[in-house]
This record gives sequence, structure tokens and C-alpha cells, in this order.
Amino acid sequence: WNIERIKAPQAWPITQGSPEIVVAVIDSGIDFSLPELVEVRWVNPKEIPNGRDDDGNGYVDDVYGWDFRDNVPAHLRRTALHSHGTAVASVIAARAKDVVGVAPKVRIMDVRFLDSRGLFYERDWNNLARAIDYAVANGARIINLSLYAKTRPPKAVEEALRRAWEKGVIVVTIAGNEGQDRVNPLGAYDFVLTVSAVDKADRRASFSNFGPGVDLAAPGAEIPVLLPKGAVGSLSGTSFAAPHVSGTLALILSANPRLSAKEAVEVLLRTCEGLNTTGIGRGLVDAHEAVSEARRP
Repeated sequence: WNIERIKAPQAWPITQGSPEIVVAVIDSGIDFSLPELVEVRWVNPKEIPNGRDDDGNGYVDDVYGWDFRDNVPAHLRRTALHSHGTAVASVIAARAKDVVGVAPKVRIMDVRFLDSRGLFYERDWNNLARAIDYAVANGARIINLSLYAKTRPPKAVEEALRRAWEKGVIVVTIAGNEGQDRVNPLGAYDFVLTVSAVDKADRRASFSNFGPGVDLAAPGAEIPVLLPKGAVGSLSGTSFAAPHVSGTLALILSANPRLSAKEAVEVLLRTCEGLNTTGIGRGLVDAHEAVSEARRP
């Protein structure tokens, strides 16, 4: 229901996404052994697996991204993956019968930050700043942060988020799942988009945070997702609303790569569908209207 509700299929005759547009998923890691995801895996064109830092970016053999939890190349991670990152990535770009992503022809950069339980701690903040900088330095146009912070991030993270925006990278995060009039501290900046969740009845989902800090909403209840080892699930949360927005931004930039980050965000917000519910910013993301608007001269 979710892909149809944001009118992504109507956008696909214009674009299904471009492999030149990279979405970094900073999360719990992604299972790219799945045939439904393997074709959208980002590959670092300047790196080969030879034990050397071929591209001089400070990360040896980061052919498929980097695991900041284990501090190894993403494809050589040592600890088990939580399902969260795979599910998020599938909403953006899966190519499957049961699960179809918003932008199935873009590329997904795997930047692992969360542990095997899908959690992070105060001591991990510096790794998040490094992960954001890594995504920006390696060509991401969009960063999906389906992460919730209990406290305001330290200056290092705020500065990394600001650097991303100043370099033309759009960061998308979640409102949170407490059902309260408050937003995720990671979204408390003008240069980060914050996404609430709606349900199948176009109501704000009961679990979704809301309020003046929210920019827009997307489907977040009973979302079909891929899980590691080939399972298909149905998950709810603002974590699965945000990737609808990241995917739509990827379609916008695929349709018109000349748009700046600011222009792409303006198109996204200007074309939202108004809903009869409060606290969800501009309304529901509309992929078809957004892509159509992006193509207009």
C-alpha cells in the first residue's frame, strides 16, 4: 500500500532512479547477499580489495562501504547484522515481487553504525560524525538516518550534519516513535529533514512523534520490508517512513541532477499532499508530483 500511496508507480515512467544518485543508509548494516538488493549496492569505483587504501580516503578496501561498528570494510564485518538496516534499504530501493522500493535504480551505500541489537550509545557519537563525513566524502547525495537520539547530539555530530548540507547532501531522519509532541534531537536543525509516519487511513500513526519540528510525513505502518537471509516482513515505525522520503528525493535528483540540495528539498515540500491531520509538517510525500515538478523548466 505504501508505494502506491505516495504515487511512486506514477513517477516511474519519468524515472525509477539513476545509478548516479547514491543514498547512504547509516544504520545497522545491509544484507546485500539478497538478490533483491544486490543490484543497487554502491561500489566504490576507486577501491579494489587488495589491502591498500587505493583512493586515499583513509579506509582500506572500502569497496562496498564501511562498518564503523567493527571498523572494517562493510563486506568484511565481524558481528551479526540487525535487520533494521536491510529493512530500511529495501524501502528505498528493493527490486522484489513482494517488496518494491521507491527508487529501485539508485545506489545504496552501506555505512554501518548500529550494533547487532540495532542500538547505539553515548560513546558512539564520534562514530556517527565519522559515518556522516564518510558518506559525504564518497559521493552520497542523500543520507538516511533512521536513528533516534535520546539526547541532543554533541557538537561534532551537529557540525558533521552541517557540513553535509553545505556540501549539497540532504540528511533525512525520523521524528521518533513515542507518540508525543516532540521530535528526535537529530532532527532539531534546519539542515535536517524530519519525517513523521501515517497509517493506511491517512492518519498520523499512533506511535509517531509530531509537532512543529516535523517537516513532512510518509507511510510508516505495516510497511512490507526485506529482512536478512531472505525473509519478508511487515514493520511499523518512523524508521520506515523516512526512507520513503529518501527514495523520493533520489527520484527528484535522478529526474533533475542539476538541482541543488536546497532546490530538491523545496520541490519535495512544495508538492506534499495536505492531510486532515496535525503535526506532520507540509503533509504526505507525493513522489509523482515531486518528480513532475523537478522536470519542469
